[in-house]
Order: sequence, then structure tokens, then C-alpha cells
Amino acid sequence: MIAPPLTPNAIAYAWERLLAIAGAHDPAPPHAYGPADAPLPRPGVVIVPAAPDAWAQLLEARPGRLTWLPAADLFPAGYPRPFDDAVPVLFESDAGGGKPPIWIRKDGSIVFHIDLIAATLFMLTRWEEVVLPRRDEHDRFPAAESVAYRQGFLDQPIVDRYAMILRAWLQKLQPSWQPQHHQFQLRLSHDIDHLRRFETAGLAIRQAGRDLLREKNIARAWRDASDYVQGRWRFARSPYLLALEHFADQAEALNTRAVFYVLAGGDAIYDTGYDVTNPIFRHILLRLHERGHIIGLHPSYETYLDPQRYLAEKTRLENILGFEVRHARQHYLRFRIPNTWRTAAEAGVQEDATLGYAQREGFRCGTAHPFPVFDIITDKTLPLTEMPLHVMDGTLKEYQRLTPEESRQRLRLMARRVAEVAGTLQLLWHNHAALPPWTRWREAYSQF
Repeated sequence: MIAPPLTPNAIAYAWERLLAIAGAHDPAPPHAYGPADAPLPRPGVVIVPAAPDAWAQLLEARPGRLTWLPAADLFPAGYPRPFDDAVPVLFESDAGGGKPPIWIRKDGSIVFHIDLIAATLFMLTRWEEVVLPRRDEHDRFPAAESVAYRQGFLDQPIVDRYAMILRAWLQKLQPSWQPQHHQFQLRLSHDIDHLRRFETAGLAIRQAGRDLLREKNIARAWRDASDYVQGRWRFARSPYLLALEHFADQAEALNTRAVFYVLAGGDAIYDTGYDVTNPIFRHILLRLHERGHIIGLHPSYETYLDPQRYLAEKTRLENILGFEVRHARQHYLRFRIPNTWRTAAEAGVQEDATLGYAQREGFRCGTAHPFPVFDIITDKTLPLTEMPLHVMDGTLKEYQRLTPEESRQRLRLMARRVAEVAGTLQLLWHNHAALPPWTRWREAYSQF
């Protein structure tokens, strides 16, 4: 098993992330990661490390074995709490002497027996995905195998909540200090998997044959043929293309930018194989770019472990568009930690937006804030930012089979959780999900 990432570089990275989310700008308060009596030059923060075997124990813990503490026990008395839910303790150290999990020592320093450093590294570096071998049919780490899901906190931005607790105690330590406050933001993102219902006549014929011969549905077979003809001869009016303009209008109405991820290659069975050089499609992408929206790469099915293919697709898309592509999200959310992060960074991508689960909405990385990527194998921060993904259309309708109203409620819950920590809620809605049979779910998304 790969050792937990508790190197000096990793510990410094975790401190930096916690303080950044807490809004603690330079100069940072004195802090130490060590015993409760660790010396500090002036009153500051001490986080006491959990036992060395705590990481392995967390992986093996049965559901319900974590300690959950009421929010009222974690914030200073009288401090306005951003949330009231109980918070799980991923890593705890022995307080000894009956002391509470957070206390003030004689010199005025705050002592945490909740190991915020270990928890931050566990969630942000995705260490569990490196050490656990389990994968689904697309070679993805499944939500159900994660500690967050098994212990019931996948719907909590746990790293951000720890940072909010830290911020409160920093203000207790220095009442005159004012944190740099973040603002809640909404990131609307759209993977373009299809430009029309059928890319080839063969696909249309096979679908029409199934509907006619197997389902005995003449009307559906006729619609299959009609959809192919419409997509072939009236491509500019394809509803798959019109959906892109609709999504852009929605984003602008909310005073934000949408991100559109474009496939530029791939020959696997799960790659849809549309022609990214089509002049009508290219014109639409350039128009979206001129309106201020972001055009990113949607690396094809096999790229997550193929740096050469990844770079070739990025280069091809840049040549077609005439500008540099800096954003990416993997097709089918296929990802391998840390390989795919390295591939993206080496190709010159500045932001990846893949890390959410297909099977469940929630906080795969424990955060609603974009974060610089830390590679636990090389022990270095990569020149890449991860923008966590929180909710995908197919997660609600297909994986969980939620009704439109249930989907709307789930979206509201996620928005509330993100707003509590002033983060960025990232939604993924495919362009084909703007069409039947997605109509009622699209309405739920639009109303939300």
C-alpha cells in the first residue's frame, strides 16, 4: 500500500488549502502540526496528528464507525455558524485529560484534536483511489467504494466545513482579523457528446430495425428515419446544436459563463465520432467563444491513460478553433489518479473538471472550491487546477432514477451546502439532455 501523503510538502499544501478556503490571507497565523504543546512564536493554531495507522483504519471502517460532532461543539461560543449539521471526524487524535476536541491552551493558542491536515490530504489528493483497486465497468472508481459514501458524508463539503471551523477559531484568536470572504458561484458546464441523434446511416438503420422488428413500433421507426434525415440535411437546425445556444442564453441570464467541452477524436465504442471540423459546428463554437463562454476539450474514452492521444486531440481542437484550449473534462468521467492529472498538466491544460461521481451527486473531493492538484507520487503540486464536479444530469435521471421533482430537491440541497461554504457549485448538463425524453428533467434544471 502506498504510504499516506504526510511529507513536509504535502503538509504545507494542506495548510495552504485550509487557510485559503478559510480566507486567511498573508501573513498566515503561526501554526504547527505536532503535539499539543508544540512551541509557537506567538499564539496560533496547533493541529495534533492522528495515529500513523489511522489512514488504513479509515479505509477499513464499517459504516457508522466515525464520530459525528454537533456543529455547536465545533465553533466558539456565540460565533454565527454557517451550518448546523453534525460533522464527521475523519481523523482524531487522543485529547487526553478529558479535553474537548478543540481547546485553548495557556498561551492562547488553539489546539485541534481533529486532524484537519490528514482529512484535507485524504480528500483532495484522492489517496483512497490510488490504494483501492475496485473499479466499475468503465474503469472508474465507484462512488459506493468511497469512504465518503460508506460513512454517509458524500453530500457534505467536508474540507470546506473544516476550513469554516478553522476560520471561526482564527477569529476567536484574533478578534480584529477579518477573513477574505468568497462568493457563492454557479458553474454551468456542458459536455457535447452528440451533434445529432444519428451520426451515420448505419446507426439509424439499426435503431429503426430494432424498433420495427423487435418493438413492433412503426411510429418510432419512422421517427428514427426522420431524425436521421433531419440531422443530415438540416444540420444547422439540429436540436443538439440549438441546445448549445440555449445553454449560453441561460448562463448569460445568470451573469455567468458556461463551459462547453468538445470531443476532438476517439474511436472507441463509447466515442460518438462526430465531425469536429464541420464548418457549421465550428462557427457555433467560435460564436460561443466570442460571447465570452469557455470552449474546452472533452478528451475521448481512451485518453485517461494515453498522454499522446490526449495531446493530439487537444492540438487538433486548437488548430480547428484557432486559440489555446485550457479547460478539459474526461469523456465518461474516466480518470486515474494521478496519471490523468499529469497527462492534463503536461498537455498544457490549466483546469480539469472531471472529479465527480457518475453514480451519485456529491463532493468526491470534499470541497466546492477549485484547488491546485497535488501529486502524491511525485510529492509535488502540479500546474493544474481541479474544478470539482458536483451534479450530472445522468446521475439524477439514469443512475438514481429520480423523478424531476426529486431531482429539483437534490439540486437545491447541493446548492445550499455549497452556499454555506461560499463555494462554486458545478453542474453538468449534456446537450442531448435538453431533448426528449429528458424534457421534464431539463425543466427541473432550468427552474432550479
